[in-house]
Amino acid sequence: MNSSAPDDPDLLAAVVRGDGDALDAWYRREHPVVHRLCTGFLADATEADDVAQDALLRLLDGLPRWDATRSWSSWRNTVVLNLCRDRLRRREARRSAEEAGARAAPPAVLPAPDDVAAGREVRAVLMAALTSLSPREREAFVLHDLQGRGRRRRGCGARHRREQRALAAHAGAAPTAPAARGARAGPLPAAARRSPS
Repeated sequence: MNSSAPDDPDLLAAVVRGDGDALDAWYRREHPVVHRLCTGFLADATEADDVAQDALLRLLDGLPRWDATRSWSSWRNTVVLNLCRDRLRRREARRSAEEAGARAAPPAVLPAPDDVAAGREVRAVLMAALTSLSPREREAFVLHDLQGRGRRRRGCGARHRREQRALAAHAGAAPTAPAARGARAGPLPAAARRSPS
């Protein structure tokens, strides 16, 4: 059960049967990818943690109904993207309600540079840069740069250059996608180790 192929029918079938080792292998393989997608789509690390867990549970629940003739990665990415869009809609509705009922909160004070590790600084810059993009631009950027899907698409050069310019203008420096590739996902939750009922 150590296969790392994106579409491993034997592994997925074992997960559906309730094989604990298969579930553990599946979770360790999928969590980093799902978390990376959520972080890019939402540009918020805390919300990405929550949505990634929701997405993995949704994927696990949907495994028995998954059509094996379809690409697993495409189906997974669609599930994750839809959950992120739902979260963005709720975020916008909450923001509008708060602005209508109270004064806008004062801007958050950024921590001093010497109080955070270099890796966290890079992540903060990436989050800020992604926030400067529209949700649709963010989706295109994440799928292109973090997942590599854009290499197989044509006609996206102008949009990609716009996204890169927006990121560079906000961050004031080099491309930030590699930092996202290097981000590590959190530990395996105990609940995820349990076999599905």
